[in-house]
Formats: sequence, C-alpha cells, structure tokens
Amino acid sequence: MVYLLTSIGLSAGIFLLFQLFARWNVDTFVAIVINYGVAAGLGWTLAGGMTVFESVMHEPWAQVALCMGLLFIYLFQLIARSTQENGVTVTSIAAKLSMVLPVALFLLFDPNDSLNWQKGLAIALAIPAIILASWKGGEKGKVTKWTIPLIIFFGSGLIDLMFAGFSGPEHMRQVEHRYLFASLPLVTAFFSGASWWTLRAYQSNHWSLPAKQTWFGGIGLGVINFGSLYFLLETYDKTGVDRSAIMPVNNLGVILMSSALSLWLLKETLIRKNYLGLILGILAIALLLWDALAG
Repeated sequence: MVYLLTSIGLSAGIFLLFQLFARWNVDTFVAIVINYGVAAGLGWTLAGGMTVFESVMHEPWAQVALCMGLLFIYLFQLIARSTQENGVTVTSIAAKLSMVLPVALFLLFDPNDSLNWQKGLAIALAIPAIILASWKGGEKGKVTKWTIPLIIFFGSGLIDLMFAGFSGPEHMRQVEHRYLFASLPLVTAFFSGASWWTLRAYQSNHWSLPAKQTWFGGIGLGVINFGSLYFLLETYDKTGVDRSAIMPVNNLGVILMSSALSLWLLKETLIRKNYLGLILGILAIALLLWDALAG
C-alpha cells in the first residue's frame, strides 16, 4: 500500500507543479524537455540500458513504446497548459478518467471481455464529467476550454491502451522489460523535444541556456514524474493486487488528492457545475473499481 500511496502523491504533485510553473516564471516547454531527459535517464539505468534494449528491440511492444514518445511530449504540454488555464481539478479528471477508453475498446474487440452495467455507466459518465468539470460559465471565451481537456482525455486513453495491451506476462517476461517499456517513450519524448527546442532557437537566432528556475523546475518534474511511474510499477509487482483493481484506485486517488491539494494550497475556485463534473468522474472510476473487485 505504501508503494501505491507514494505513486498517487507524486502523480498529484505533477499537476500542482505545472500550476506553480506560471508563478515561478518557468519556461514550461523547456522544463518538460529537461524533465524527460531526467526521467528517461533514471528509467534507462534502472532497466539495464542498451544491453536489455538490444535483446528486445525487435519486439512489437518496444517499437510501439518508442513511437508513443511523440504523443507523450505533446500531451504533457497540453496537460501543463490545461493545468495553468483550467486548473488542477479539471486536468486531473481529464487525464485520469481516460482509463475508460481502453475499457470501451476491450469491450468491442476482446472476446474475453463483456459489458455490464458498471462498465456501461462508467463509459457514459466520462465525457459529461470532463465537460462539466471544465465549464467556466459567465466568463466570456472560456466555455470552449473543455476542448483541451477532451484532447487530453483521448490522448491519455491511447497511452493507457498501450500500457494495458502490452503489460501482461506474455510481453513483459522480465522485470527489466517492464522498466524498459516505461522508459522508452520517455527517451523518444526527450530527443524529439530537444530537437524541437534546438530548431526553435536556430530559427529565432536566440541561443541561451535556460534560466535557473527552469532547470530546477525541469529536474524536479523529472524526478517526480519518474518516481510516480516507478512506484506504480512496484505496486503491480509487489502488492499481489489485481492490475485491473490497481489502476482505478490509483487514478481515483490522484483525482481526489490533486483536487484537495489545489483547493487547499492553490485556492482554486470551482463553480457548481465543476463540482458535479468532479463527482461524476469519481463515480465513473469507482464503478470500474467495483467491477474489477467483483470480477
């Protein structure tokens, strides 16, 4: 349980840190690139580096993981933007409620999966939960900001689908494979982000090292980002709890903790529709947890 609680706390810390970047004048994109360099380095070292990679580089899961890194960096930028514009609560719901997408796809294409009322209701609640949570009624031009949380929802769903599809023992034959699987998208995200950063500096003819606060923000984000993933993988490996139950508990915990901390520490304000969206999101994940435990 300690592993799971640590992962939840660190994941909530990611959303809070993005909110603080704007206050600390951190260059968010550069900090994200640095973050992926730190997280990739830690994950690559833990997995065993090039030796382990060479042994699995032709496996489908390794190739898919490398390609997904492009989505990682794009999505992380959107999460940072949504956190700063829409708030921690909205963004955590959009990112963590995304697990209903692989559930829905497995219902459609996996003959071993079946629809029941818990799964059906959870899927039905997902979209209205995001829209209501991000609704900013009465503020001109802000009603449409639910589109970014929706993109985060679908993008995170693709990532969840990747991990759900390849995380079984038929693919992850060694513990090192699991850590490599988690670190490969981080490697691609770092190199693609660094390339874009270099190209942007070249086009603007403005070459300079990041400010001190950007370095600190990026390194801190990288350690927290990797730590949340590491402790989640340790939860899967050491607790003996079914994977299908761990995921809903983790996502529900992140939503609750990040929302509570943002209301308490950042004084985030929510209207009645936002609270309704939060409740619907919590209910959707609780239904999936109920289904997992009942199964």
